[in-house]
Amino acid sequence: MNKEVIQILLIEDNLGDARLIQEFLKGSKKVDFILKIHETLSEGLEEFLNNKFDIVLLDLNLPDSSGYDTVKIINEKIKFIPIIVLTGRDDEDLALKSLKFGIQDYLIKGKIDPNLLERSILYTIERYRFIEAFKLSEKRIREELNRNNFYKDLFIHDINDIFQGIMSATQIYNMQLKNPENSNYIIDINEIIENQIKRGAQLISNVRKLSQLEETEISLEPVLVYNFILKSIKTLLDTYKNQIINFQVISPHNNLSVLANDFLEEAFDNVLINAVRHNENPIIEITIKISKEFLNQINYIKIEFIDNGVGIEDSRKESIFLRGSEKDTYKGGLGLGLCLVSKIIENCKGKIWVKDRIEGDYSQGSNIAMLIPASGE
Repeated sequence: MNKEVIQILLIEDNLGDARLIQEFLKGSKKVDFILKIHETLSEGLEEFLNNKFDIVLLDLNLPDSSGYDTVKIINEKIKFIPIIVLTGRDDEDLALKSLKFGIQDYLIKGKIDPNLLERSILYTIERYRFIEAFKLSEKRIREELNRNNFYKDLFIHDINDIFQGIMSATQIYNMQLKNPENSNYIIDINEIIENQIKRGAQLISNVRKLSQLEETEISLEPVLVYNFILKSIKTLLDTYKNQIINFQVISPHNNLSVLANDFLEEAFDNVLINAVRHNENPIIEITIKISKEFLNQINYIKIEFIDNGVGIEDSRKESIFLRGSEKDTYKGGLGLGLCLVSKIIENCKGKIWVKDRIEGDYSQGSNIAMLIPASGE
């Protein structure tokens, strides 16, 4: 039966003590201890940077460092593995206090025997691994709680906004019914309510899809960018039948493919919806450019969505794809559209950013650009 192998870095300037520890560890029946010995802190730190270890045994008083300075330096430089301090009888108080600085255990020279040394090393490593696993679980739980709180806050904000829109339209409609002679027009309340219901359905859909992207690993396969673009354009025109939208698609070829999945069409849909929703012009102009780009030894397909909408201020260009930012940036917008787009592109191992349609003047419209690795087919 193969024994467990544990790599130990021993920083000890007393060659007698180092040799004794080496002999103690040789007799282990459970573990193969592999020991690297250095006499100075600087040499030990260099060894640590160049090799992998499971634990460090550290003498507090070394030729180039002593006492609290040793503890401070080792705590700053050595991360993610446990440390046991070796100390003389006179320094026991110092060793005890060092536990507050991240040291996991200490052993007093002269009281060490083979069983105590082996047990201390094994227990320290196991305890350290348990604590690190607990910290990781705690971090994941905290992230999950933050995500759930985000979804809750988003629903409260946007659902309330949707309900408020319906209530306001109903109040105006009732006022017009009571005083029809004072009304120059009658609002179409059915259309308003229908639009608000669509907003609610889109919000639920976005939350569901974002949650799916965050919780599961989505497989990638070659997909034709041009086909997805055409589908998204059709979806947009069917959704906004009462608006004039002019499209121009520029592509060197119609067979350019990327590594993605059906979620990519969802990303295109959301970008185009934003281009229409945040546009105050009587005629909406959208140009979609598809091109090849070679960057950092990777072949990408670049897709640009260029519109003549309200644009995005420079101060918000970097945060526009973060959770909740769209809600602040676009009044009345749903807070997950561009966040979902960013997550989809990230899952495709791509990049996304926004720039001005006309450089230096954000008010002339936006250019949302994506780089997605080409499929190679």
